[in-house]
Amino acid sequence: MSLPSIPTIAREKGYALIALSATQREALLVEAMRRDLPLAVDLLHRKAHENGPEAGEWLEDPNSPIGKQLIRLHASDALRPLASKHFCHGKPLTFVNCCKGKVGDPPADLLDLQIKTQAGPVAFADC
Repeated sequence: MSLPSIPTIAREKGYALIALSATQREALLVEAMRRDLPLAVDLLHRKAHENGPEAGEWLEDPNSPIGKQLIRLHASDALRPLASKHFCHGKPLTFVNCCKGKVGDPPADLLDLQIKTQAGPVAFADC
């Protein structure tokens, strides 16, 4: 499960999961990401503050604790925009293969990057 703390947070906040407002849903998911995906949240926030030609770029082993959290966050169409808004100061999030991403403007040639993270030289499909 991506965010196992959701029931606990809902209880703590007195939220009824069957009757959440839009504001409560967002607050619940953001807090759950903070608790359940702390390594990913911290990395993305730090990357949002970088400057320079490779600013915001990251490459992580998908089998590592942080890699697994980054996959869980990026794989969800619901979580990715919330992470951008709340942890990355509105900067977009890019995710390719299972191990590489960027906080900020997407790479100029995203298709080329996808290929290079599948077949080298950046990473490989079985990484």
